[in-house]
Amino acid sequence: MVHSLNINNYYVLTKDSDGRYEEILRDIFKYNISIIKVFRNIEDTKVLLISTKYGKFILKFFAPKMKQKERFAKSMLKGDYYENLFRQTERVRNEGVHSVNDFYLLAEKKTLRFVHHYIMLIEYIDGIELADINPIDDGLKSKINTSIIELHQHGMVSGDPHKGNFIVANNEVRIIDLSGKRCTAGRRAKDRIDLERHFGIYNKTKDLGFYILIYKKKLRNFIRKLKGKEVR
Repeated sequence: MVHSLNINNYYVLTKDSDGRYEEILRDIFKYNISIIKVFRNIEDTKVLLISTKYGKFILKFFAPKMKQKERFAKSMLKGDYYENLFRQTERVRNEGVHSVNDFYLLAEKKTLRFVHHYIMLIEYIDGIELADINPIDDGLKSKINTSIIELHQHGMVSGDPHKGNFIVANNEVRIIDLSGKRCTAGRRAKDRIDLERHFGIYNKTKDLGFYILIYKKKLRNFIRKLKGKEVR
């Protein structure tokens, strides 16, 4: 069950009410954290592996600076992307989809529905990225495909199912860096097309979402040709 509270003027969502994630967040505010590894460190995004008395976690800070007016308008119309992702993750895991990496805490500093700064505490999966496995055999491809089919059946999409967004742990496939967007027919079709492009997993489902996506791409490329731009 998702719990909400306010800490240091941050709107906070946690997946449990036992206080452990709240405690970790308070330690973060006090700079009382043990950093094991830095995965990313750029102006608007920091991604760290941290150690706590409750185990290892992925800690992400995100403070987007670009397209502020566009982001504000989208937040008013479409709501909070990361809150949607947090709630979707909790829902599908409760429905038994354990391939999805867990999302433990989301803290946001916001004005109305517009978020200025995010802090996220995410499950650390100790395994091997698919990007480091070569070749990927048919058995592993089958597990990848099954994980995406199951995700779609529970109303969620990957959004970007490339090799860096899958981890093999304990001989099972885990999906990371998921999308908080609605699970539309077009987004499901894009996941399937991307699986074929990245892994050679043949897309057997040619539904309405698939054809809409294909024709949209053809139309975009036609317009790019008219403008003298490179076709993608």
